[in-house]
Amino acid sequence: MRQERYHKKSHKKAIWITLATIVVLIVLGIVFFFPLNNTVRTISGGGDTPSDKIVKNELIKKVDSTRNGDLKHDQKIDKATKALRKTKMSDIIQAANNQKKAASLLQKNSALTSSQANAATKTIFSNSKYNGLRQSVSKGNWYSVFKQYKDLSNDGSLTKLKNSISNK
Repeated sequence: MRQERYHKKSHKKAIWITLATIVVLIVLGIVFFFPLNNTVRTISGGGDTPSDKIVKNELIKKVDSTRNGDLKHDQKIDKATKALRKTKMSDIIQAANNQKKAASLLQKNSALTSSQANAATKTIFSNSKYNGLRQSVSKGNWYSVFKQYKDLSNDGSLTKLKNSISNK
């Protein structure tokens, strides 16, 4: 009798553990498998998905880390991070395929002037080094975006882009 009760309890426990594991795997699949993530974004009307929020928070941290103590510079950083928080990732994805939208979004979300934003997007859209990054953003494939960003950072392309923009 005792063994029967123990067996029933452990059986229920195994079912709950299995169900919880399946739910966790489904959630992780939606978060990290970009086609599912994009489907969830579409279903939600373009709202940010959990993985979009993670990516956006990391991007905001990266921008915020450029603070240097200069009041004017730090105010520009504050403006950029506030604007970025309000921008939907679906808007960023759309801008990856449209130079005018990208320039407008860049100007809106940064301290760049109109001419600087246009120069940056002209370089990004005309230089083949940035094609992989743009294509990954347009697909919402954040893992690939991170990999492309690291590659462009390591080969100095982003530094060159930043320097060319600041000279405009």
